[in-house]
Amino acid sequence: MKDTNAIEKALQVKINAELREIVDKFAADVEKLSDKYGGSMFYDMQKDTAPDSPSFHVQGTHGITNVLHRMLLTNHGDRMLKYKSQELIKKLDLI
Repeated sequence: MKDTNAIEKALQVKINAELREIVDKFAADVEKLSDKYGGSMFYDMQKDTAPDSPSFHVQGTHGITNVLHRMLLTNHGDRMLKYKSQELIKKLDLI
């Protein structure tokens, strides 16, 4: 069982890294935009444009990266783990 847990943890590390790369690319583009045109260091996250729509604010690209990484991990992490686990099993010819 320890080996299975270690394999799952290793896959989760890969998933985190893959999602972090996506988020970091986006954050780099936001930085370029900010460097070129300026703007506030606070980012408003709002569901839609309705005045009563739920919203929250984050500070800087670090705040954006935390929100986006958590969002992607929550939404895609389990499916990515399942997919990568099945991929690994196929490579090992276990099924």
